[in-house]
Amino acid sequence: MAVSTITDLQELPAVLTMSHIQHILGVAKKTAYDLAHRDDFPAIRLGRTIRVPREAFLRWLERQAA
Repeated sequence: MAVSTITDLQELPAVLTMSHIQHILGVAKKTAYDLAHRDDFPAIRLGRTIRVPREAFLRWLERQAA
């Protein structure tokens, strides 16, 4: 499923790419990668690849809104 066709956050895959993060937050690519390097952001690094568990991202997003 293309990132642009997702309308419900629960439709997202269990593990998100930085493209997903960029699209969901409506930010530039650089901003998404800057977030991934923050200590409080739930990013997982696999070599140079960055992935984000969906549930951890949604919890992080809730905390940001509080």
